[in-house]
Amino acid sequence: MKVYCITGLGADESVFDLLEINSEKVCISWAPTYAWESMEAYAEKLCEQVDQHEPFVLLGVSLGGMLAVEMNKFIKPEMTILVTSLARRSELPRWIRWVGKTRLNRIIPTFLFSSHPKLIIWLFGVKSARGKQMVFDIASRTDKRFIKLSIDKVLNWQNDWVPENLQRIFATDDALLPKPNGVTGIEVNNAGHFAIVESAQEVSFRVDQLLSELN
Repeated sequence: MKVYCITGLGADESVFDLLEINSEKVCISWAPTYAWESMEAYAEKLCEQVDQHEPFVLLGVSLGGMLAVEMNKFIKPEMTILVTSLARRSELPRWIRWVGKTRLNRIIPTFLFSSHPKLIIWLFGVKSARGKQMVFDIASRTDKRFIKLSIDKVLNWQNDWVPENLQRIFATDDALLPKPNGVTGIEVNNAGHFAIVESAQEVSFRVDQLLSELN
């Protein structure tokens, strides 16, 4: 069964290089986005890359997890797996929801949305040399306008619906999108927001465990 993987904000498919699972991985590519396109509208465009003629699974990391939830409104995966991500606006940290209400992000000049690797490394809890190098490499390829518009999608995300057969993998030290109170899921200990890379072995094991439930 194919597992369609959607990466996080400003990242690319390289974050899935260390994800070793017993299923075929297919990475969803970013599509062009427009101002101020909603999360739901953008997710619908990504669905075009999914072959719906056979059973499939969606796996999303960070922003990719939110998009995976939205994609469920247009296509029907056997399972949706969120890694260091959230499913509803109400689960977002309060500071993110507050910034969304102010709309300050829309008046900030685009050039200020460049990736700052050292800040990302700290915020994502990246500790390994490989993880840090990956952050620097991804940052050098990131499009500032795309980041600005993607951040806007998160800040103005309105979804409060949860799809069927949703599975969640959280990182216990995730400072950006921590596990919400009252929400259950698998916890990867001593890992931050970049767990898909930093704790790739355990995340891979957990994903395979979840996929085995479909057999």
